[in-house]
Amino acid sequence: MRKISRKAFLKTSGIGLIAGPFILNGLTKSAARSVLAGAQTPFDCVLVPAQTGGPFYLDPEFDRSDIRESLPGLPMTLRFKVLSVKNCLPIPNAVVNIWHCDHRGTYSNFSTVYNNPFDASKDTWLRGYQTTDENGECTFLTVFPGWYTGRATHIHFDIHLDFIPGGPVNKKADSSSVFKSQMYIPDALRAKVYKEIDTYAKGDNPKNNADDLILKGADGLLLQFDESDYPNTLTANFSVALDVAGVAEEYIDPQGKAYFELEQNSPNPFSETTEIHFQLKSPGEVTLSVYNQKYELLEQLLSRHFEAGDYQVSFDPKKGSSALAPGVYQLHMVLENEAGRFRQKRKMQLE
Repeated sequence: MRKISRKAFLKTSGIGLIAGPFILNGLTKSAARSVLAGAQTPFDCVLVPAQTGGPFYLDPEFDRSDIRESLPGLPMTLRFKVLSVKNCLPIPNAVVNIWHCDHRGTYSNFSTVYNNPFDASKDTWLRGYQTTDENGECTFLTVFPGWYTGRATHIHFDIHLDFIPGGPVNKKADSSSVFKSQMYIPDALRAKVYKEIDTYAKGDNPKNNADDLILKGADGLLLQFDESDYPNTLTANFSVALDVAGVAEEYIDPQGKAYFELEQNSPNPFSETTEIHFQLKSPGEVTLSVYNQKYELLEQLLSRHFEAGDYQVSFDPKKGSSALAPGVYQLHMVLENEAGRFRQKRKMQLE
């Protein structure tokens, strides 16, 4: 492991500390808050209630916008937007995973368990994920969902901020999942579709939204519909705001775990010098910085090109441009390489 002292690095590189603010708002992996009452209009940055993923949850597996697989039903375009409740900025590169039952009330990938009415264990329809663009938006093409006894008509979703595709797919939520909830159909539209569209031969769902024991009258979870092209198709809008910082810059992957790993500083908590270790799996431009809880830059420990390898940096909080007072700080590492720009962070406790 190569060890780089901060003083030696600054002397040999000719790079000094940056004075003043340096803005680098990034995706912060934290759980979203729960209920915030109030009406929702399309693409508002308001918090919505978290709800269960239900018994038919599976990790994101199918990266696709069209999740129908020739399944019958009223075509429906679902436009999804992820925003930050902190600053109303979009959250790009968030993975939105959705799944719902078909016109018979059946979920794919499951047999007749949990009262699933038909064996669909070999099917994969009505499941998929998309990644939000620089506007925090993604779009799905699906069909109007069916219903099953005991629940109002709904669509499940969960949001991932650090998702790496290709991992195991199971019912235990991937660690990158930060928020799960459900979207609901307005009662009047649901009744109209089930009455007028032949595919939904079961007829209307007797469970209204107000009577659903999971929805429980919560605000912000109704889909907002454009019915101008009904009965040919429907378009639905839904927005969700997370309790994380939105970003104005585009990150291809928030953490870039395939390219580097920033370890927790040691010791931590610390009162004097602490050691910071990081591993580069590929070469790139590295910036290592210390921020306060307001995301204001306090110290830039290094900023230069590194080859692949293991590195260690010593940080003395009593030296540098300003001595740091006891408290909680954020250690940020940004890697920029041919694949894009990536960021990881660790929390440091100074005593």
